[in-house]
Amino acid sequence: MKVKFLISIILFFSLSSVSNSQSLILSSDTNNVMIGDWVTLNLQYLSSNEKEVVFPIFDASQIEGLELIEETRVDTVKNGKSFGLSKRFTVSAYDSGSFVIPRMSILFDKDGVLDTLYSDSLVLNFGSPAVDTTQAIKDIKGIFNINYSDNSLLYWIGGLVLFLLVGAFLIYYFRRRKSKDKDKVEIDYDPSIPPFILAMESLKRIEEERLWQNGNFKKYYTEITDVLRIYYHRIYSIKTKELTSHELIDALTGKDLFDSESITMLQYITRYSDLSKFAKANPLPENNTQSLKYAFELVEKGKSLSDKVEGGENVQ
Repeated sequence: MKVKFLISIILFFSLSSVSNSQSLILSSDTNNVMIGDWVTLNLQYLSSNEKEVVFPIFDASQIEGLELIEETRVDTVKNGKSFGLSKRFTVSAYDSGSFVIPRMSILFDKDGVLDTLYSDSLVLNFGSPAVDTTQAIKDIKGIFNINYSDNSLLYWIGGLVLFLLVGAFLIYYFRRRKSKDKDKVEIDYDPSIPPFILAMESLKRIEEERLWQNGNFKKYYTEITDVLRIYYHRIYSIKTKELTSHELIDALTGKDLFDSESITMLQYITRYSDLSKFAKANPLPENNTQSLKYAFELVEKGKSLSDKVEGGENVQ
């Protein structure tokens, strides 16, 4: 009875050991190659059950003369109850000799504690081509003769040149057409209303609509900048509609009544306008109110020029 009990205990621990068995194998597709050839190293982890494993990063700089060409992602292989992970490294050497790939290690979870598992090391032999010093020096490869009798190469070259010419013509045509369309862009406004009055009334309307308070940040800033673009278009005769924020500021810099303070205020408005349009940002309430305040001040600063614009005197 005692003998059977001992046998049962031994079998239990043997099966338990097998169920928790694991190994880390480092292998290569070949060990003897010529210099410059590529060798694939395969690091394979095998276990009887699935575990969390951290694979190493291959540092070829630690092995003088060996270069890492490519490193793949970790592949998972499951076969019934077995569990496997593998990762491949492609290396090469451009000098002859033997290179020792040191043993690699992985980290794995063992009952809540990180443990380390090591592979064996590996030796790669890179050889040089045999050289017969008694023979004359010659090219490794001979001259490759091409048969031009069918003129197929000339056809390919001619087709490529024609393709490039057509492409260049189309690019030139559409850019020219876009430039003409850009010149035809008009800004819609009522010319019978003086610029100052139109701008002030438009800004007041934007303030009353409470756009940003209702989450319409993009529309809020678009309308503010449109008001300023129309205003500067009328008092300075600048085509402002298609200008970017930076181009608009550059075009206004140095203009009468548009001083450094005006540049600072317009930069503030366009900064949050671009954020709301292109980055889909939601500026803070103080940024929104300050932008509208600056817009009122910019319109006020250009009032004297607005009085000279054809379309009637501005009234208080």
